[in-house]
Amino acid sequence: MNADTVVERSAPLTERGRRTREKLLAAARRLFEDRGYAATRMSDISIEAQVSHGTVYTWFTDKEAVLRALVDVIVSEAYAALAVGDEISDPLARMAEANRRYLQAYRRDGRMLEVVEEVAGTDPRYREVLSGIRRDHVARVTREIERLQRAGVAADDVDPAIAASAMVEGFGRHWYGRGEQDTSPHDDATAVATLSTIWARGLGLRLPDGPTA
Repeated sequence: MNADTVVERSAPLTERGRRTREKLLAAARRLFEDRGYAATRMSDISIEAQVSHGTVYTWFTDKEAVLRALVDVIVSEAYAALAVGDEISDPLARMAEANRRYLQAYRRDGRMLEVVEEVAGTDPRYREVLSGIRRDHVARVTREIERLQRAGVAADDVDPAIAASAMVEGFGRHWYGRGEQDTSPHDDATAVATLSTIWARGLGLRLPDGPTA
């Protein structure tokens, strides 16, 4: 089962309908992030969106359908954010850009991912959504490490898959998803620089005209 199994892809037929649906999703997201999924009711969504109770049901059959639509957005954003193009060739610059995008994605979606994890505790479809995002991210990082090793830039005694698994998710999950950043004196730029330095040293990056990073 993949993310598409729980994602609802029907689109409104009019511009007015599209705006109404987006308004409902924005309201639901605010409530889910603030209260959690279980504590939010469909009536709460209508009040937050300032629409009639029946309008919510015009677009979504139930609260779970609202969550599916939000998950659709999150999954699309996650895959788009984590792809660093070939226009950046320098390994340290690529690493910094990947970390910048990673933190940017978690700043935007970290709390909602916590909501999805709440639901995943009882619904295996959402566990698969979360697992699928992680698997894809780990696979991307693994391929990047393998590319650096083939180029003779990264140490060849590091297992790419294990290193990728260790490098993915944990920091952003706590930094944004669980609110640690709110009480930290450090900004995103410091976080990106620090993560990039740790990863570069851990991979033993060997630069063409310099020592190991």
